[in-house]
Amino acid sequence: MSFRGKLGEDLSESQGHKQGGVVNFLQEFSIPLIAGVIAALIMANTEEHLYHEIIHFKPFGDLKIFGHGLDVHFLINDIFMVLFFGIAAKEITEAMLPGGALNPPAKAINPLLGTIGGVVGPAGMYFLMTWVFYTGTAEYSLVANGWGIPTATDIALAWLVARLVFGKSHPAVNFLLLLAVADDAIGLGIIAVFYPNPEHPVAPAYLLINLAAMGLAYGLRRAEVQRWSPYIFLAGGASWVGLILASLHPALALVLIVPFMPAPK
Repeated sequence: MSFRGKLGEDLSESQGHKQGGVVNFLQEFSIPLIAGVIAALIMANTEEHLYHEIIHFKPFGDLKIFGHGLDVHFLINDIFMVLFFGIAAKEITEAMLPGGALNPPAKAINPLLGTIGGVVGPAGMYFLMTWVFYTGTAEYSLVANGWGIPTATDIALAWLVARLVFGKSHPAVNFLLLLAVADDAIGLGIIAVFYPNPEHPVAPAYLLINLAAMGLAYGLRRAEVQRWSPYIFLAGGASWVGLILASLHPALALVLIVPFMPAPK
């Protein structure tokens, strides 16, 4: 091999390490998430009209899926967030395996009990603040009706802060993650029950599709299918369809499927 060829390989390898280092840095500190939050806050408070135009932009025109328009808001909240909750479910599931931070499963009781405080506490504080600032005003009943808003946890930011404070392998991260996922599940249930969409009323019968999806995932595991794609696209896709037809938030679709996936070797 010529000197020039060897030098080219060394430069390519060095560049690859640098690129890998940049990607790892961005992932480790969730730079895209932080940048997105900051950009959204700035735009929502300075260019509100533009902000709404962006989140309601329809890249696929008037195409709809199960009666829902495919705007940016739907793509992020109802499709991309499925993957995020799936990753969170993976972390929790692995933490409950032998040797994990939440094993034996009895250790999971504490974060699940903590979830009650994470729902009742913010709702109670919201009612208190509403009573203090809006009692006797015409807006009292309207503002008080928003009590369900603070019950959900921003799981993405909570996860990020926990990783930065404790380190990504600390047991506290899995503790908080389980608490946040359970808290969000309750929050989504509150939205379905207390803030129903008149255009898409809740239809619990469609949850039978989710049971079938879980059965499919279990069958794949019993058949010793090791590839992740059938679990995600077949079982996960069916779970997503069941939730959206039931008019429940489909972001939790993979949370029902991930526990049935093969454990890492």
